[in-house]
Amino acid sequence: MMNLSRAVVRSFATTAGRRSAAVPKEQIEKGYFEIRKVQEHFQKKDGKPVFLKGSAVDQVLYRITMALALVGIGGMGKLFYDLSVPKKE
Repeated sequence: MMNLSRAVVRSFATTAGRRSAAVPKEQIEKGYFEIRKVQEHFQKKDGKPVFLKGSAVDQVLYRITMALALVGIGGMGKLFYDLSVPKKE
């Protein structure tokens, strides 16, 4: 039992770097520069919120979300009005 627990602890204590295959330095640098490029795009001071800086799809999704929220608020207002004002018969 003691040997099993040591083996389990050792497997969790070792780093993944020793077990994984080596990645070429050129590939690491390429990925780093791509990430920096994306970071610079999203951190640019242009007055837009970060959730609209991606593409036109972001703007479409944002506008759909706002429209659905307004429809929901309008529906709640109608519901409250219908429940609070008695119907005339």
